[in-house]
Amino acid sequence: MTIYVNRVLNMKQIKAIGFDMDHTLVRYQKKTFEELTYSEMKNKLVSKLNYPKRILELEFDHELTIRGLVIDKQNGNLIKISLHSRIKQAFHGTRQIDYKEMMALYRGEFIDLNDKRFEAIDTTFSVPYAVLFSQIVQLKTDYPQEGYPDYNTLEADLIDALDMSHRDGSLKGEVAKNVSKYIVKDEQTVRALERFKASGKKLWVITNSDYNYTKLLLDYAINPFLKDGKHWRDFFDLVITLAAKPRFFTEKLPFLQVDPETGLMNNSEGPFDKGLFQGGCAKLLQRDCGFSGEQILYLGDHIYGDILSLKKSCNWRTALVIEELEQEVEAFNKGASVLKKIESLMSEKMTCEKKLDELYAQEYENGLKIDKKSVDQEFEKIKQIDGQLSEQIKAYQAFFNPNWGEVMRSGQEASRFAGQVEKYACIYMSKVSNFIDYSPRTYFRPHKKVLPHEF
Repeated sequence: MTIYVNRVLNMKQIKAIGFDMDHTLVRYQKKTFEELTYSEMKNKLVSKLNYPKRILELEFDHELTIRGLVIDKQNGNLIKISLHSRIKQAFHGTRQIDYKEMMALYRGEFIDLNDKRFEAIDTTFSVPYAVLFSQIVQLKTDYPQEGYPDYNTLEADLIDALDMSHRDGSLKGEVAKNVSKYIVKDEQTVRALERFKASGKKLWVITNSDYNYTKLLLDYAINPFLKDGKHWRDFFDLVITLAAKPRFFTEKLPFLQVDPETGLMNNSEGPFDKGLFQGGCAKLLQRDCGFSGEQILYLGDHIYGDILSLKKSCNWRTALVIEELEQEVEAFNKGASVLKKIESLMSEKMTCEKKLDELYAQEYENGLKIDKKSVDQEFEKIKQIDGQLSEQIKAYQAFFNPNWGEVMRSGQEASRFAGQVEKYACIYMSKVSNFIDYSPRTYFRPHKKVLPHEF
């Protein structure tokens, strides 16, 4: 699988590579884990927040949402926006809002995610949360007598239910009971790490998970593939647990040294560039390792928690892991012939529109009587083309998510999510093991971006 490049990245200059653990260094069985998260959130809504028991009858439908959407908490809608913050699609509950209704509701509004009315769906945990939001909005529409809260309260309650599932150990406890059900073993990841290690690069793990959970996952996913009976504690130069990202990158928090045998912690004065710790901050780590920001590459799956804050605060180089990317690329390749038909039909439509412009120009600019028969013919052609376009667009979208289409595109434009990836990630990939096909000394260079006037 390819590694995609937004900015020049010379791996020869990289001295240390840091990894988030969950969904980056250690991969999850995505749909299985999302379904677990969904189930735990449902239980919390009913048992802790007194929601109607009808919610327990809901079933997880991963096709109801994709990463990169936005929740409109005022209107109870899920919306997909472009790179330029224009709304391209919208659902209310499980019902798609048609174009005319969408335009009447939003009136060409540009979406500002700094507005508290909106909430971005950017993480793996966001998917079950957004699915539940849509389904409960639909229940609110179908069963108004059951007293579901307003949309703002619903969204806040879903966040609360998700947080409770983390705090009380519901999610991680279930993973611990059946690690093989939820966690992927990927030998190629370890082989890629060994290539980095052999080339002299320092390897770090910086995770928000606690020590016990970190140990559980690394014991399962890393240790079995290390050569000569090595242990992940010896393999990684530095492991930081409960890092409190993004605060790890922006604040000066203290380090605690972790005893690997007992999990007990002690205060530490450093140095902090080697060993096993809890908490801490990037500033002290960078001081002790002696590397500049340009010499450190960090890989994560969270556009805000891992990549954006880090890029703004520390000037480290960044890599984003996008699990959906492999499926996205496969769907794009399968739909290539349909996409060509769409482009051909659009070309035909533009030709008809140009003829109409010329016919009307004769009337408005030259004072000549318009040829109504010719005008009607062109409008009829456009109507037929629009019908064919609609069919082909549906056929193309079916290769992706049947409700939302591509993750990285919104119509003809890049999606908001794709825009964030381009802006903040130097490189991006579907999984860490994609590095296996690249030398640790690779000079990653982006393709030249063609500007509109260069076509």
